[in-house]
Amino acid sequence: MKTVEISSPSNDTFSTFLKLTKVRGIKKHRMALLSGLRQTEEVLKEFPDSCSGVVFSEDQSPPSAAETGNIPCYSLSRELFRQLDLFGTDHPVLIVKFRIFPLFPDAEGSPGCTLCIPFQDPANVGSMIRAAAGLGVSRVVLLKEAAHPFHPKSVRVAGSNIFRVPIFEGPPLKQLATSGTPLITLSPRGEDIAGYQFPSSFCLVPGLEGPGIPASLERATALAIPMKNGVESLNAAMATGIVLYLWQRGLDSRNHSLIA
Repeated sequence: MKTVEISSPSNDTFSTFLKLTKVRGIKKHRMALLSGLRQTEEVLKEFPDSCSGVVFSEDQSPPSAAETGNIPCYSLSRELFRQLDLFGTDHPVLIVKFRIFPLFPDAEGSPGCTLCIPFQDPANVGSMIRAAAGLGVSRVVLLKEAAHPFHPKSVRVAGSNIFRVPIFEGPPLKQLATSGTPLITLSPRGEDIAGYQFPSSFCLVPGLEGPGIPASLERATALAIPMKNGVESLNAAMATGIVLYLWQRGLDSRNHSLIA
């Protein structure tokens, strides 16, 4: 596909791309910026249908996968490209597209773990999406409080993994409810996770950074990771990642026992 050259900041296409540096523009256009050499290569190769274009500096070449995949290419002046290369990677930046997230079907159970994310820090959201994809979570539910998963800081952490796990839109944390699927929360006052047997289907619900779990969810099963040396608790995202790992390790152990 022919490369479009852009050198004017008033160019309509560039103006649209520039809006993708903010959440408002991301929501409006349902597109986002994805940067990083390895991550852009992975998305171009594995999820070409999610690519709306690739932008690069006038002194760079477009990725070969973009040219062979018939993906629109945009060559920008050095100054314009710097405005889109938010993390200074000095590599081509992908324009990725996404659909409106479907509403969380709380009346429908799903095997395995459904991870509910309330985090307001976009980097934590990206970290949890990455962990969810890597540890076999069935689906991710973004609660009302959560930062947008395609925020530049979130998608930088999640990378191509943002396309590897189903994402749903959920209610506010305090209104979260499911029909028949157990809710498991994380709390320093909860049950020691070391001896816990996870059910075959459940929703894992970490608390907000700082406030934690609201009173409306206090009746749910609560798990805790015991701390030593006077440490009160872990970062919410770190604790969630540990719980997901322990759940997956227990699942692998049970599957191995069945095979043996």
